Amino acid sequence: MTPKKLFIYLFVLILTNTIYAQINTKKLFYVDAFFVTSNEKKFEYIKEIEEYDTNKKAYSVNIYYKSGKIYLTGTTLDKDKVILDGKCLYYFENGKKKRVANYENNKLIDKQYYYHENGVFKLESEVEVSKNKKESTLKILNYFDENNVQKVTNGEGEYVEEGWNDQTSTGTIKNFLKEGIWRGNLIGKKISFTEQYNKGKLVVGHSLDSLNNKFTYNVVNERAHPKKGMNDFYNYLKKNDIIPKNINSKITGKIIINIDINENGKLENVSAYTGDQYGITENAIQLISQYENWIPGKHRGVNVKTHLTLPIVFQ
Repeated sequence: MTPKKLFIYLFVLILTNTIYAQINTKKLFYVDAFFVTSNEKKFEYIKEIEEYDTNKKAYSVNIYYKSGKIYLTGTTLDKDKVILDGKCLYYFENGKKKRVANYENNKLIDKQYYYHENGVFKLESEVEVSKNKKESTLKILNYFDENNVQKVTNGEGEYVEEGWNDQTSTGTIKNFLKEGIWRGNLIGKKISFTEQYNKGKLVVGHSLDSLNNKFTYNVVNERAHPKKGMNDFYNYLKKNDIIPKNINSKITGKIIINIDINENGKLENVSAYTGDQYGITENAIQLISQYENWIPGKHRGVNVKTHLTLPIVFQ
């Protein structure tokens, strides 16, 4: 090979590798428990987006524990906000499979599979979505305990449901749905609860805290919201010039504001992990911090701290 041909070959090789590296650029983010971009002082996981510098309809996403072990691998429809779509795999920190989930635009659909931390298969369930996609029904198909003893077979049996904050509840599955009286505990908050179900629908629930205060509810989760409604909140932002008056050019795009509302409906934190060159994000944070009329979120009738991710779009 002549020196000239060798030079051309090496140049093409370097150029090809450079292009390949640019196309496959990965970007890492600190994220909180809700996968919202955080910082190195307040993060629960590390998010990795593949080909971040490209414009695509979907991106490969990996979420890691603080230890560096893989927690989640799947596809997101947004490179800046995790919107899961398609098949998604979850793992325990010990490396064993935790869950196989199917999503459509960040909502669970179709079959779901769960595993115990010891590797034993745990649960086969199915999420049925209504035609208008506004309602969904969870069906329990088969359930095994940690000793591989089957407790629910073809939608019939006794099921132990586990949720966030170390909460568990136990009851009967009939024709794939919750039926009758269910009892459980929110261990972290020292709260016990009893719920009545009819064909999978919650009829009524009662929670009892450590001081014997009783709370009645018919919805398990209620999000925090402005007392006067979201329309009043957005009108407040418009009236108070969220875009500084000294900006004459047309603004397009989106900013994402994080809001924490405590058990008493008070704003504890309003922040954003990314800013903008016009000062709109900073202005939005200041305005939202002054809007204090909030109704706290509830879980099983009990006020809880709520995290909201608020997108503000400019067109």
